[in-house]
Amino acid sequence: MPELIQDSRATRPLDGIVRQNVVLMSGLVTGSVIAGATGFMSAVAISAVFSFVTFFAVLVSRFVPRKIVYTLRIIAYAMIAAAFYIPAKLLVDAGLGTEITDGVGVYLPILITNSVIMSKTETRFFHQSCKDMVTELIGYIAGFDIVCLVIGSVRDILTNARIGWLPADLGFTMPALETTFGGFFLVGISAGCFRAGYTRYKNAKNN
Repeated sequence: MPELIQDSRATRPLDGIVRQNVVLMSGLVTGSVIAGATGFMSAVAISAVFSFVTFFAVLVSRFVPRKIVYTLRIIAYAMIAAAFYIPAKLLVDAGLGTEITDGVGVYLPILITNSVIMSKTETRFFHQSCKDMVTELIGYIAGFDIVCLVIGSVRDILTNARIGWLPADLGFTMPALETTFGGFFLVGISAGCFRAGYTRYKNAKNN
């Protein structure tokens, strides 16, 4: 087991939501949001699978011995995540219907190899106590889910004049936002605004 982080400042529950948001700040888990979260319901499906798979995969992967070669550890993490993907997919299918999950397509299973499992485990989580790890892990998951749901909702409103099954007619639509290019554009603009806002807040706080 790696040496645990002793600095009390090292554990920041809000890091995953704001300072190290994996979508808006790090740009690490963007594919499923850009191409998969074309509406609110698809965003719900992606968020649910991401949350379930990531949380349990990271917890179980913590028990993989650090003495094993790094490459084999990463393969083990992916296999563990794949095992949790099966019940996650079945639960989402039961809750939302296969029509929604089929519409998301490949952007659900690729969550098995998301960077929170493949990267943050080795660089951060496994250097913390179990309690601190769980606290930060929940923050990272929440950060992804919030962004995914907001992006999905905005696209649903601007392309379908609704949020899920609820009408939300603004009087105009932008069908292009439903495409991958539209998702890339929306996530890019959101990331730029988010980073600018955070930088401004940080500078104001330091001054």
